[in-house]
Amino acid sequence: MLENFMFSVNVSLPIFVLMFLGFYLRKKEMLTESFISSANTLIFQVALPAKLILDTAKTDFTQSFDWKFLLLSIGGTLLFFGLFWWIGAKVIKEPRKVGAFVHGAVRGNYVYIGFALIQNILGTATLPGEAMLASAFILPLYNILAVIVLTITNHPGEKVDLKTVLKQIITNPMILGVLIGLPFSFLCTFTDFEIPFAVDKSLSYLGNLTTPLALIVIGANTKITSIANNMKSIIMACIFRLILQPLVIVPLAMLMGLGSHAILVLFVLFGVPAAANVYIVTKKMGGDADLGAGIIVVGVLMSLFTLTAGVFILRTLGIV
Repeated sequence: MLENFMFSVNVSLPIFVLMFLGFYLRKKEMLTESFISSANTLIFQVALPAKLILDTAKTDFTQSFDWKFLLLSIGGTLLFFGLFWWIGAKVIKEPRKVGAFVHGAVRGNYVYIGFALIQNILGTATLPGEAMLASAFILPLYNILAVIVLTITNHPGEKVDLKTVLKQIITNPMILGVLIGLPFSFLCTFTDFEIPFAVDKSLSYLGNLTTPLALIVIGANTKITSIANNMKSIIMACIFRLILQPLVIVPLAMLMGLGSHAILVLFVLFGVPAAANVYIVTKKMGGDADLGAGIIVVGVLMSLFTLTAGVFILRTLGIV
């Protein structure tokens, strides 16, 4: 039992140490607004796409493609999206806050925090095929759902602009990274093609920047001041995001007989705190950005305990 607990702490704690470091360095003004903005661009536009290209190219999707896994990933996301929207509309009176609430409760930080957690648990720099499969389907879905809920709640009566949704999907660097890597994945799987060493190593160097720099930037972007005025909605969104979703999805995955990697990826996908894009996209589309920021901050703090507890349970059950 103690060994499982220490394992859980050891794989979760480094993530939050780097995030706290980012917060501390920002408070001490060792990280400037300009640096944080540039670092965020570097991660989003260069380092993360490089990692996704390489990891996708090295994934044999014929081994990891599982309809039951996709059913839970996509179906669960859609189910929770509808449920949280219904609850938000009942509990929260201001439409702009409903959009931010739903967005924060559904859109998890799967790529930055989730990838780091999966790598720590598995003790490898390469992500399992299920993690890449989820990226290929869930990242576009997050964008579609965000545009729908924020358009409807921020601009009642307006139609969802399908061109805007498609443009956001096609031009998203994370999605582009997966799409670029897919042809090379098929080449490596079905032919004798190998990624040239120089290309492999270059992408690897860039990809290795992603996790530590992203966690530091997340910490640096954390703002405590955005919490007080929206505490009830924030706590409710965080409970839905961090506790309710994994409690529903993981037992279902086990009942459906999914493998250990698939269960781990689903736990991470549905159990990580809200993504930074919750704030960015909500603000861009005229929603309540302060509520979105508060969900991110409180979610990160709560997830130190919920993710550690979740990993401990999975470890005790022999899944990881």
